[in-house]
Amino acid sequence: MGTFRHRWYCLEEWWQQRGNGSPCTVADTVPPGTSGPMTGINFYRINGNFDAALNLACQLTEKAFQQGLTVLLHTADETVSQQLEGLLWSFKPTTFLPHECEHNPKEKVSICHHDDPGDHHGLLINLDPTTPDWFTRFEKAVEIVYDDQQIIEQKRERFSFYKSRGYPLNYHDLTKP
Repeated sequence: MGTFRHRWYCLEEWWQQRGNGSPCTVADTVPPGTSGPMTGINFYRINGNFDAALNLACQLTEKAFQQGLTVLLHTADETVSQQLEGLLWSFKPTTFLPHECEHNPKEKVSICHHDDPGDHHGLLINLDPTTPDWFTRFEKAVEIVYDDQQIIEQKRERFSFYKSRGYPLNYHDLTKP
């Protein structure tokens, strides 16, 4: 193996070469936040319509907020965002959930219908029929399935998508009493 000094020399040479290639390799360009554990996906099946899904989203937000998680509620458009904002103020008479409709990193709960969710990485509650491309930056994501045939089909496709790529999946059937 050589002398102790010789091994240090090799290590120093390896370090100068950055281990396995030049300083500008493809591995250096991996964006931050893309490594680490995969996003855990939770599907919630409920009875009712979209209003019931919004109510469940508020309940899940409250629970996550109490646990100290940051929450991003992703909606399809501004109308749904405003509807959800009103619900966060009033869904429970004894509860107040501080939230923001813009990207404010100081708030634990944000509502977004844009392509850029800002600096959020905790829990994504997706209320958009489609799943945003940036869902992978979150530790957990929630998909809510309610009594609408088109939504059921879209969420089945999403479940298959997640499953085929190895995402950890949980299914919660809340339709049974």
